[in-house]
Amino acid sequence: MTIHLFQICADTADHGDTGFTPLANPEPGAWGDFAAIRRFFHEQAVDDEHWYAFVPRNFSAQTGLTAARIAELVEAEGARDAYTFFPRTIDSAGYLNLFVQGERLLPGVAGTARDFLDGIGLALDPDHFVPAWQNNVCNGFVLARPVFWRTWFDLAEPLYQAADQESGALADKLNRTAPVGEPVSAKFLLAERLASLVLALDQQLQVWHCPAVLMPKAQQVSEQDLAALDGLRASYVESGSPTVRSRFEAIGVRLLRELRKAPARPPSAVAAEQQRAAQPVPAPVAPAPAPLQEAALPFGLKLAGVTPAAADDAAAQAARGELVFGCMTHVPLPVKFPDFVLPIYLGEAQHEGALNLRDLAPEWVPYHPIVGGMLGNFALRNLILRDYPRVRRVGVCMYRKFVSRERISGVPAEDNWMMDVISDKEFAQQSLDQMLEPGSQDFIVGKTCGFSLGGASAGYLSHYSQAHHAEDLLRYAAAAIELGVFDKAEAEAFFSEKIFFMGGVELGVFPAEFWLRAIGQIEAVTWYCVQRYDTRREGYQTRAWAFCAERLGSFLLLRELRGRYGEPAYERFFGQLNLITKGDQKQYVPSH
Repeated sequence: MTIHLFQICADTADHGDTGFTPLANPEPGAWGDFAAIRRFFHEQAVDDEHWYAFVPRNFSAQTGLTAARIAELVEAEGARDAYTFFPRTIDSAGYLNLFVQGERLLPGVAGTARDFLDGIGLALDPDHFVPAWQNNVCNGFVLARPVFWRTWFDLAEPLYQAADQESGALADKLNRTAPVGEPVSAKFLLAERLASLVLALDQQLQVWHCPAVLMPKAQQVSEQDLAALDGLRASYVESGSPTVRSRFEAIGVRLLRELRKAPARPPSAVAAEQQRAAQPVPAPVAPAPAPLQEAALPFGLKLAGVTPAAADDAAAQAARGELVFGCMTHVPLPVKFPDFVLPIYLGEAQHEGALNLRDLAPEWVPYHPIVGGMLGNFALRNLILRDYPRVRRVGVCMYRKFVSRERISGVPAEDNWMMDVISDKEFAQQSLDQMLEPGSQDFIVGKTCGFSLGGASAGYLSHYSQAHHAEDLLRYAAAAIELGVFDKAEAEAFFSEKIFFMGGVELGVFPAEFWLRAIGQIEAVTWYCVQRYDTRREGYQTRAWAFCAERLGSFLLLRELRGRYGEPAYERFFGQLNLITKGDQKQYVPSH
């Protein structure tokens, strides 16, 4: 067997690691190692019976493999079309595919991949593409014959042309960057993942995937966890269930957390996730049929003996367990909420027979003063994971704040123009059931706003440092990075973000898989902080971690909406934030 192990180096002075042939890449531009591989195939002839690899400069540091050891493994395995040596097991097994994994580095990259693939006639949606996890391998970890690399090149050239030789919307998307030290572009992320497409789509290839146990520096994942991920992956392929996907993603998040040796999460959250994982996958429920229209029948005929179609409003969806709507309160509810709304009680409002924080997330009770109403969301998440396997959407409101699809009173609060006031008198004319009816859309969120300092627009950190205590948000963001909620790349974007959703993910209606994931991430970060920092503030500043959680929730929501729909397309989900008041009261006074 003749194998060629090229190692991509920054310049000709770098001779690479022992046993590898250096391949200079002095001007990679935004393409990274892809530029060197593409140039090689443009300039060099290849032998169909030889094998070629183009490994990154830190290949041995990532895998623990030398060139000699690779040769030994290949020789022992025998001739195959391709061999893979990918050390990032969690990236491979803990995500549906590497394009979804790339969303952590640059939200929206999976959508850009879909647009590119559509453009070359490959109808594949990365958001629902589920290859065998072993095929989730980046370019630099494949040793293969030209039969593999020719297919790779057939994808690489159109990508290069679309990004660097053409103009238009797709080119703009491909050249979009995220600040990761040096900017990382969408085209870079797509390019380095092309190998995973070839491995997944070319069913004729004979491939050997090097087990992680044979790579000393690779991430080691237990057989039990890999089996659980495989089972959920197969179940998702069969059912497309958001609940199954949420379970799958939860394991990946846990593995990342364990990899980073992060502090344990609240016991109630762990127990709820384990309970959900042990539940059988629910059978899909058919949506309510559309009402029959008599006008559509010929000759004036009417249908006899036909039962009218069932309603599909919020109450009906809640009865089927597809919509779970929670209301957070630390006081007795000031008005009668609809029956489909589940009050989650905090503080002194907790009572026997109710859905209480002390029962659903008891370890959080001592932290109510510093985390505030966000704790109700942690309790609601545990409740949903435990009791609502069919959930598709989650609605969230507070005892005096909610988001409606349409504007109701049209009267802004005198001291907060983002909110309309709705007097309790108005419930005589329109029921709260009607006001909270979410319809069928995936999201209902309040309008965005921004922060201002000295008359100029300000980012999260700049404003926070003036309104609160900067060290709290800095610690909170550091915890988010430590726990893998967002990458170091996104820290700057988080601090400088100027668009803000008041209430974050605590007010509105959301797809269940997103809301459960986002609240789980916020809970993990908040738990990290309350365990590590004995932060105490006075007065309005008491709820220090609540202010941080609201900003993280806003950031996660923005990231999700931008990734799914783009900007400003997501504005179609804007509703109206409302404040319930008594009598003629028109001012918003924050509760302490």
